[in-house]
Amino acid sequence: MKAPQTIWTAARDLAAALILSAAAAMLLVAIAGSAHAESLPPPEPPPPGYYDPPPPYDPYPLSPRAAWAACRPDVQRYCPRVLPGGGRILSCLAGNKDRLSIACSDALRRIWAYYRR
Repeated sequence: MKAPQTIWTAARDLAAALILSAAAAMLLVAIAGSAHAESLPPPEPPPPGYYDPPPPYDPYPLSPRAAWAACRPDVQRYCPRVLPGGGRILSCLAGNKDRLSIACSDALRRIWAYYRR
């Protein structure tokens, strides 16, 4: 049969728990003490243009004629056999979006952003 717990056995158990907690805390401090921020590699610099200001707001889109003029060389290069109408040329340009010139890509992006609002 187990002896009833008295105040002295409770104090003894509490002291043992405090000593074990202090020992564990000291062990954690010793382990974590070797990991300083100086041992981390330096942060990578931001990519070029990261801090550049955003482009100015242009509330007016390009006209469809200007967009066609910007994209005509890309259409002739990547979509020479596509018949116009029904969105087939836009679909072809979307399929080649990684290869479009900057002027065509910018024109399509501006028109799309304006008309989707």
